[in-house]
Amino acid sequence: YLAINHPETSPGPAQSLNDYTPVIYVVAASMCMYHVFLFYQGYTAVAELQKAEKAFRDKKTKEAPDIKQIKYGVENVNVVAANRTAGNYTEQLVPFLLGLYFYSTYVSVQGAVKWGWVWLFFRSFYTVVFKLPFPCLLISTIPAYYCVWFMMGATLVTISK
Repeated sequence: YLAINHPETSPGPAQSLNDYTPVIYVVAASMCMYHVFLFYQGYTAVAELQKAEKAFRDKKTKEAPDIKQIKYGVENVNVVAANRTAGNYTEQLVPFLLGLYFYSTYVSVQGAVKWGWVWLFFRSFYTVVFKLPFPCLLISTIPAYYCVWFMMGATLVTISK
């Protein structure tokens, strides 16, 4: 609740450092999600290597598994999904954080926080929809891009007045 409706936050643009408190919650959550995706990326590669080693031991495959092929190859959908999740999140993170800061500074702290939580929600299930047939991936990406562009666009409109 405090991460969205902090009692000391002014309704418009940030007027003091205290006004940024709920924004910091969003930034902290986005950093946590970033590290979850990075750890998931490494975990997935190791888990898929273990599956491949077991298949090799059980003589279900003829070739011994290679961590480089599993981690950096494109044949394993789970590894590719984990890599793209971390990669796409990283690609969007800087524009998101800039948009969040600019929007809270020039437009509205409360609006920035709400857009920030919406962005995090849509980023949270990227891995799941990546594994589904296209265009399911767009359920995660398009709304997340919209959040970033809305915050940037509204900030530009506000400062140009």
